[in-house]
Amino acid sequence: MKTRIVLFVTLLLSAFTFNANAAQQIHIGLNDVIGTVEKTFKTDSRGNLPVSDFVADFFQRTIIKKGGREMRGDGVVSVRVATAGTPLMFRFQYYRPVEQEIVSDARTLWIYHPENREVIQSDVSSAFNRQGFDPDRDHAVNFLQGLGRISKDFHINFASGMYDSAGNYVLELNPRRSMLNTRRILLVVSRTSVLSNKTGDSQPNDSAAADSKSRELHSPPRSPFRTPEPFAGMPAFGGTTSDPFPLLSTTVEDQEGNSTTMEFTNIKTNTNLSEMDFSFMIPPGVQVVKPSESNQPR
Repeated sequence: MKTRIVLFVTLLLSAFTFNANAAQQIHIGLNDVIGTVEKTFKTDSRGNLPVSDFVADFFQRTIIKKGGREMRGDGVVSVRVATAGTPLMFRFQYYRPVEQEIVSDARTLWIYHPENREVIQSDVSSAFNRQGFDPDRDHAVNFLQGLGRISKDFHINFASGMYDSAGNYVLELNPRRSMLNTRRILLVVSRTSVLSNKTGDSQPNDSAAADSKSRELHSPPRSPFRTPEPFAGMPAFGGTTSDPFPLLSTTVEDQEGNSTTMEFTNIKTNTNLSEMDFSFMIPPGVQVVKPSESNQPR
């Protein structure tokens, strides 16, 4: 009886070792990670867009190099992804450190400060008009609207360490053309989304077993990239990223060394957001400030 048990255990271990070794043969290269991002935000040959919109919780951390000052915030973001025929639309609703909303329907940008009873309203139609689009002037819009073509707009490599602390891939994007306020961009790309794209497995990888399997496949080393701890009073985000959404965080660094990191959690994709979801209704009694053209966001 003992001999049979030993033999059974040996067979199980052999099968596990074989499966683990076979899984480890799945090679993930730079082009696989880039391709996962671009495929998600690019219309395919049949006219389908894998992710047409998304809603997510976000955590934002801005570090000012001079003086080492750090600012943190959190809230909810809604984005309607740009296509060949429709421009990018977005809504950022900040809960902390102070309440505010930043909304754009691609024609108007509203920045609402409830505490001050003030909304800054700017005409941004030229920035979202593809005929008048200038990637040097509209670098931020260029990046947000161009997630489906990042390999054309940026030189891309794996960042130092290649992985974040959870085993997700970290890409470093350097602009092919000089950008006034952007030196480089870092993207943290979901390892489960990359693996799903590589293997053609469209099943959501949001279970603990799938997460464990993905960690096995990549066996990531330690990395300098870390998810910052929530600041005092901020609830920890739970949940997992929806497949096929690949972006877990973005970091934009400017020419002076300042950086802004935005992390996304509890992501829901293809929620059928309409244009009305990005129209800001000015509350009664709120002062409307319209900057001059020379002071409008660029």
